[in-house]
Amino acid sequence: MAVVLVGLMVRLSRPAYADLKCGDAPMYFDGGLVVTWSGPAPEEARVRVANGGIFERVEQATGPGIPSDYPEKYLKNLRTSEVFNACTAWTPDELVRWQGRHGIEMEPEALSVYESYLKSGNTIFMALVDHPSVTDPGSFVACSLVLQRAVIVYNGGRQDLFLRSYFHSAREDSSEFVNFAPGGSVHYSFKTDTVWFPLELTRFISEPSSYVELDIVTSEGFDEGLLPAPFSARESGYVLLGDIKYQARRASAVLSIGDQHRAIPDFRLKLGR
Repeated sequence: MAVVLVGLMVRLSRPAYADLKCGDAPMYFDGGLVVTWSGPAPEEARVRVANGGIFERVEQATGPGIPSDYPEKYLKNLRTSEVFNACTAWTPDELVRWQGRHGIEMEPEALSVYESYLKSGNTIFMALVDHPSVTDPGSFVACSLVLQRAVIVYNGGRQDLFLRSYFHSAREDSSEFVNFAPGGSVHYSFKTDTVWFPLELTRFISEPSSYVELDIVTSEGFDEGLLPAPFSARESGYVLLGDIKYQARRASAVLSIGDQHRAIPDFRLKLGR
């Protein structure tokens, strides 16, 4: 629960289950509410907060970013939020301290997955995201990424990953909830011969499933049969980025979340030679 003392919010720590994923409960920051957002990034990646223009251009070829079977409750009163105060953790201790400064105690199982990412050549991107105003923030304990949306541009051995996730934050009894998503994106740029999108921590979300919509943009087409299960190919078309004409293809999946927190592997698609 949250306790208010003379206008000061004192928060008892709660476990955080985070993928590029949000911490469980909103907290007060600079007169408003925020949630923490964190996830792996290749250690050689340039990481920045960007605008959302790439989504508008690519969706002209692949169609709306929200799938047709997306539950209506996740669209109700959908708000646009800002991502800010981005930083990077290079060790588990740095991640734990940053979450702790925002009143969140890392859940051991989720922390072990972060540690695995760090050991395999990644850092952890961390940021705050505006949370819509609610009357009793302390009762909101379940924040999930219900739609993981990305544009992935792959050319010449380099991946530019533009990430925009959709958040569903709810009371413990689900009697009240809010929906929000960044208006911009987080942009990773790094060298690789394999298209990558982080999914490992999706297993910890509170909702029954998470939708994943990836627009893969390449200078040459790729064999749809190479898509890992459970992804399937959807709409495709052509998009002009700069002076290069790319092929864009939507890869979609619905990841079911069980009580056992079964492993969900990262999306990987081999494209380099």
